[in-house]
Amino acid sequence: MANDPKTEALILGYAQACLERDFEKIWTFYHDDIVYEDCALGQVHVGIEATKKFYLSTMNNLDVDWVVTRVHATETGFGLESYMAGTHVKDLPGMPATGKTFKVPCASVGEVKDGKIIGNRDYWNNFDLLKQLGLR
Repeated sequence: MANDPKTEALILGYAQACLERDFEKIWTFYHDDIVYEDCALGQVHVGIEATKKFYLSTMNNLDVDWVVTRVHATETGFGLESYMAGTHVKDLPGMPATGKTFKVPCASVGEVKDGKIIGNRDYWNNFDLLKQLGLR
């Protein structure tokens, strides 16, 4: 089945903004009522402001690149495969900066409404991240 071109363009544009660390552009892809879940951390962030706060603290403290390798897109949702790679450059809660690099596989599943991402659930392997950072 072919991808929905509008949703695919939305997700690829979002991924490119993430790679470029263009935070102001990233927010334009989210619906104001987004529910963003980081399943590996067991956290749910409701609304654009809560999502911005979580995203900025995570991306800035890990110096992370998020690279999408496959997209599945319908009119109302998406799934994607990806990986995040980078360096742990700043402290995170309970995790002092290690300066070590990491690369872990990820998957995301989400919903689209009015041409924006309204729901996003990220899945990634926290155990592998901690192991690569020497924290486990």
